[in-house]
Amino acid sequence: MKLLNTILFSVFFVSFSFAQKQKCNFNLNEKDPQSGIEKKHIMTGINNQFQVWTNNNGGSYKIGLEITMTELQKDIINKGDTMTILLSNNDVLLAIADDKYLPVGKADEMTESTTYYPFYSVSANDWNTLGTNNIQVLKIKLGKEYYNFEINDSKAKKLKQAIICVK
Repeated sequence: MKLLNTILFSVFFVSFSFAQKQKCNFNLNEKDPQSGIEKKHIMTGINNQFQVWTNNNGGSYKIGLEITMTELQKDIINKGDTMTILLSNNDVLLAIADDKYLPVGKADEMTESTTYYPFYSVSANDWNTLGTNNIQVLKIKLGKEYYNFEINDSKAKKLKQAIICVK
């Protein structure tokens, strides 16, 4: 009986470990050959106009965004601007823009759009909090305006898994 329990536990543990590894599909998972810093990145698509990147560069945590807006924008994201993160447990976290981010505009006969590619730093403590709660809303400042990007439950779970994976 003891042998049977041991075998069943081993099979369960191997299956569970394999399942956990399958959830971590990295877009980048490498060590920098010169510095030895481990870099991990995962992109989570929220919708066609909004992607979220979870980044761990040697213990430096960042959330990167790819935001496409359907009109031409001239507003910039300044270094030090904040992104407010509302979690499912009603906690609010702040992330800080690493640099000044300019809009990238595209216009042709049919469409006009602007894409932003900002990165926001997140503390290690806040990163741990992000790994235990779903993100409901990301609120960013573009110029003088604030924009809310809501994340539905299924995408929030994928985003939380990505945060856990890059840790």
